[in-house]
Amino acid sequence: MDQSTQDELAARIHADATHFAGELPRDYAIAWRAYLAGLLEWGVLDVASHTTLVGLIPPVDDDPAVTILLGRD
Repeated sequence: MDQSTQDELAARIHADATHFAGELPRDYAIAWRAYLAGLLEWGVLDVASHTTLVGLIPPVDDDPAVTILLGRD
């Protein structure tokens, strides 16, 4: 993945967090995680970039994006 693309996505995540006084609400965290999962699945993001960017987003218990990406049991 191009570093400038990763930087742009990181800046967008930070801008959203700033808009919400420093922390993304749960719904926005889920939306960002799902968006990044889609970019990973379609090969736009590599695993290292995905891991870095997801690290900028608050954790989500029972994250539906993870269930959709990895599948159900």
